[in-house]
Amino acid sequence: MMVLRCTQRLAKRCKLQLAEDPPASTNTLGDWYANALNVGHQRLVLCLSERTLLPVILPARKEEFPGRFFHYLEAVLIALEIPPDALATEVVASQEIEFARTANRELLGSLNDFVYHARVYISRGESPVEANLHLTEMPSKPIAFESPDRVTRRLLEAARA
Repeated sequence: MMVLRCTQRLAKRCKLQLAEDPPASTNTLGDWYANALNVGHQRLVLCLSERTLLPVILPARKEEFPGRFFHYLEAVLIALEIPPDALATEVVASQEIEFARTANRELLGSLNDFVYHARVYISRGESPVEANLHLTEMPSKPIAFESPDRVTRRLLEAARA
């Protein structure tokens, strides 16, 4: 089970019921933060892992978000060459989602920074998948100026041990 902490704007747009006191996430990547990502006519959602800042971009369509989040997470983890057992554990844990309000201002700042960069990549003609892979390589202060791909690999490998 994972907690998906949505901005008010996203929660209102997607008509999500936010829990006041959500349970703790049981997945390795922790809570996820989500915000709307609009680029021209494209309506997307950008999600970030609280622990590693791993981004996942998916369509904001009702049939995709939030119900198929795990599918997009799996694609990102495959692209990062995460070992199959760690990948499967994380994907299974992300299939049950509890929605909540955002709770970390620093993470909201990072989320907004990632939204800005994703918008630039997609505006240049890259697909959301390509933009997502660029974002995984972007160093960020909350993770000691490391990139989300490296921190994610390290965390998931440590969880296997």
